[in-house]
Amino acid sequence: MRLSFPVFFTTFLVTANAVPDWSSLRASLSGTASLHGPVQSSDYDQCLKLGSNAYAIAGGANGICMQSYNCSHQFCFKERYGFNLPWYVVDVRTEEDVINAVNFASAHGLNVSIKTTGHSYQGSSTSAGSLLIWMHNYVNDGTITTAYTDSCGGVTDAVLGIGGGENWNDVLEHVKGKYHIVTGGGRTVSAAGGWLMGGGLSFSSREYGIGVDQVVDFRVVLANGTVVIADACANLDLFWALRGGGGGSFGVVTHVHYKLHPVSEIVQVNFGVYGETLAVLTDYWAYVRSIDQWMDFWIRKSPYIDSRWSGFFGLKAVHLVFAGSLADANSTFLDDFQTWYDVVLDKTRYNAMWGFYRPQSSVYTSWYEYKGGSKAAGDPTRTDAASNIGVNLAGRIMPRSVVIERPDEVKALLLHPDVGPNLLTTNYFLGGKINDVGINETAVHPALRNGIWNIFTYGDRGAQKVREFIPNSVTGVCYNHHYSLEPDWRNACWGSNYARLYQLKRVYDPKNMFNCWHCVGYQGSEVENPSSTTSTVPPSTTSTVPPSTTSPSPSVTNSTTSVRVSGTTTVGSEFLTSLAHVATIFALLIM
Repeated sequence: MRLSFPVFFTTFLVTANAVPDWSSLRASLSGTASLHGPVQSSDYDQCLKLGSNAYAIAGGANGICMQSYNCSHQFCFKERYGFNLPWYVVDVRTEEDVINAVNFASAHGLNVSIKTTGHSYQGSSTSAGSLLIWMHNYVNDGTITTAYTDSCGGVTDAVLGIGGGENWNDVLEHVKGKYHIVTGGGRTVSAAGGWLMGGGLSFSSREYGIGVDQVVDFRVVLANGTVVIADACANLDLFWALRGGGGGSFGVVTHVHYKLHPVSEIVQVNFGVYGETLAVLTDYWAYVRSIDQWMDFWIRKSPYIDSRWSGFFGLKAVHLVFAGSLADANSTFLDDFQTWYDVVLDKTRYNAMWGFYRPQSSVYTSWYEYKGGSKAAGDPTRTDAASNIGVNLAGRIMPRSVVIERPDEVKALLLHPDVGPNLLTTNYFLGGKINDVGINETAVHPALRNGIWNIFTYGDRGAQKVREFIPNSVTGVCYNHHYSLEPDWRNACWGSNYARLYQLKRVYDPKNMFNCWHCVGYQGSEVENPSSTTSTVPPSTTSTVPPSTTSPSPSVTNSTTSVRVSGTTTVGSEFLTSLAHVATIFALLIM
């Protein structure tokens, strides 16, 4: 574990001459807003009592809870570091509350953290000793406006007004089945906060774009307490930075106008294994062969699938959604999928007890119904659960060109014993219209506009193997889903965009009031993955040069499977052994 301590731990410190008068902040708040603190580490016991209920976690214990309990500690590393809790929490209800909180923090030299629901798996929405602006109870909007005109005079057919504290459950219940809207995966995820400003991947992004592509304008409280609108003509630099530069860095977003799309039928397709334990025990090599054939099909097919298809996949399953009719779903991909299953996939060993089932489709009238409709509203069993276990989750963008040009090497990577057993089933299917947006039009890592998958591994060894195969010189990470100890994280998260983001940070937050781990302009202690070979130390407060956005390319040689990224693929008995190892460990991971 690499730990370094730069000269400046933070740029905002409480001094002896500026002891906060908390009663004055409390008195400035609106009638339903409130101030809580000082926060004690024992207060987090309230969060632990809430279990895995993501709704309760989002709204509990006056805002100090995190959806991953490990992220209540510094660097999301509970085993090694102490609590990372704010000093005070201000539960804001109006924009005036936000302004007063920001001005109070500025007057007293306080660091400010911003949280809505606590879904940051890097711990960026909490900061030790900070004033936490808790947006969870901020006033909702929900207004649908047709023919909405922005400051440029441009007209958008339909937009939804989203308050700064709303989550996707709120938004889905506003829109219902009237329109299609690009949402996050879980209903408890914030709609105008970290998910959106981190990029906003969705299971319908290949047809409609990612979350930042839906934003028409932001309303933002800046570090100096002023309120501005940022869109394609007003405060254009800020508009660019907020679309991918990460939440909690440039100001407090209090409102967003967000695009709505015509409603469409949604075809859901599932494919996967049944009876996995029995398969491993009784037909080991047949099971391994099925995984190998499925990966062959998916690797060679996915780069060319119609953009109306989105979803996620893993080694032993895929969940896809199609925006359109069943007839169009059949003609664009499903017919080919079912033909592959019927003709190519070796099913001679399948029986009633185990096998890979034929692709199964269901049709929903709208995205709202696909997301569970009214029955899912507010139901903690119908959304992502909070977790009291560690989240050692690392994501990385797989370039489309790599999959097309080196398919055998990609398969060897996914089936490697360090990767395959730790590869999640929710690897995002990218490409399509995500890639139609120019790499410089938004602040997300440019690699996101050239990717085909966002793959997730659990555990350091698998993550490092993927980094070596597609290093930062080739790609990067999706900010929403990157590892809290990601090596060279500034480069990994933003690539060539970091330099511009850093300069804009100095413009909009010159005193670094909004200082958070893995956020643009962060200053503080640095911790990296143990396998890291590079470290980037933040600049001092007087520096005008951003941290390096380049890193040396590590050796990309995979000796275990005899795969060399720079040469041709060689697959032999060791490759089959890796497949077998994958199957064995999968059997142990079944829950």
